[in-house]
Amino acid sequence: MLPVIHVGDIPTYYLFMLFGIITGFAAFIFSEPVFWTAPGFCGKLWPTVRAAVGYLAVVFLCLQGANYFHYFFDNIPPSLSSALTWRDILFTPPFRTVKVLYGAIFFYPLGIWVASLVMGRKFADLLNSKAFIVFIVLGFTRIGCFFNGCCYGIVSETFGVCFPPGSAAAAEHWARGLTRGFAPPASLPVIPTQPISALFLLCLAVISFRHYRNGKSHTFAKSVFAYAVFRFTIEFIRDDMDRAYWLGLSASQWISLAVFVVAGIWTAIKRKREAQV
Repeated sequence: MLPVIHVGDIPTYYLFMLFGIITGFAAFIFSEPVFWTAPGFCGKLWPTVRAAVGYLAVVFLCLQGANYFHYFFDNIPPSLSSALTWRDILFTPPFRTVKVLYGAIFFYPLGIWVASLVMGRKFADLLNSKAFIVFIVLGFTRIGCFFNGCCYGIVSETFGVCFPPGSAAAAEHWARGLTRGFAPPASLPVIPTQPISALFLLCLAVISFRHYRNGKSHTFAKSVFAYAVFRFTIEFIRDDMDRAYWLGLSASQWISLAVFVVAGIWTAIKRKREAQV
């Protein structure tokens, strides 16, 4: 049985998210060519400060995007949703409420655009060169999901993990009547989709990094498509209560389908242009 880890009053979910953000910051700074080519300390200082400010803008917008996607694509209890106003949604503090990873991914280009203005870089090149950063942060966030017991998979006696009392999985299984007791006991064994997702995201970060370094184009777009394929597939074995469903598919699967459609249109236009040349 896995522990639910807290440090003081801070849930492990946010600790791993913070660790991912710090790791992403280091990767963002040290992957800047000017950090290695600029002469002396003073030559590196100003570009580093600009990159740091740009990264903070990226983090803020991605966190807000993850919050917004939660409000629009997750199941929110009527007792909470009825009291929400547009002001509550728009000005939600970054480290509050549930996050939806797709929100961070879709807001990432907006954050990079702001960073490109601060850093004096071309948007497209900065987006592709830093595509791996978002997947590093999200990979560590998924590890936080594992220790929080959220975003879990379907019940499985063969390949299952029991989450302890106090975890999201334990509370939701009790609320569904799958477990019994005066208080939520440990959850039933479920497929640990969180570390599976974390491993994929961290591998995708490495692949994205190498893809750009090898001189290939459209790194961010291709990485998002790869994530959409993975997310559409793994959703079939997800079983947490927050996700909304339409016509038998989860909200994340519908978002993935939208990515597929956009990718198909983009590919068709690209091939048509190449044929006309």
